Amino acid sequence: MNYPEIRIKDGWLLRANASVYLHELWAKEGDVLADDNDMAKIVEAYNKEWKKHEKKILKGMHDLLGLEYRQNIINVYIAPWFHAFSDPLVIGVKYTPEEFVDTLTHELLHRLFTDNTSIPYDKKILLPEWKKLFGKDYSFGLIVHIPVHAVLKAIYLDVLKDPERLERDINWSKNQTDWDASDYLNAWDYIEQNDYKQIINKLKANYEKLSKENT
Repeated sequence: MNYPEIRIKDGWLLRANASVYLHELWAKEGDVLADDNDMAKIVEAYNKEWKKHEKKILKGMHDLLGLEYRQNIINVYIAPWFHAFSDPLVIGVKYTPEEFVDTLTHELLHRLFTDNTSIPYDKKILLPEWKKLFGKDYSFGLIVHIPVHAVLKAIYLDVLKDPERLERDINWSKNQTDWDASDYLNAWDYIEQNDYKQIINKLKANYEKLSKENT
């Protein structure tokens, strides 16, 4: 099985443009925007921590879901004042190296669910399917995080054998004060009330169905 190359790098163009603007908006007295030296240290620390777990995590995703990334290279851009999102994959600098690994895993799961070799990348077919699986009246943010959190729980508990990661991830969502993490928390609640392994099995079966329908 070939896994994508995960390239973690300083998003210097983002940093020179969007980060400067965001710093002007949000910085408090004494806050300093990370410079080249700061970023080199942060990116090195993130890379070092990710490499400890990369093979296990990528293999775990594939084994759990039976999905393969469409891309063979995934660039991960690190830039100040960002949270994290999956496409393009951008992550901020506020995370510890351990938190970064969990955050990157989260975003890589979003990417794997939406851009894999089993379904067309240019058709919006997942949301209706997931509403059937999990609840038609749920918000978009909740629906898209139920699959991510189910697989995260499996990776934390069954792949990395590190239940403290699960506890830390849930607590991280609970402690957010600068943005609304209710969809994250509601997704974790859903996972606690439903068997995460059954959720993953439903997802795997659904992708197999979609693959047959779209070939």
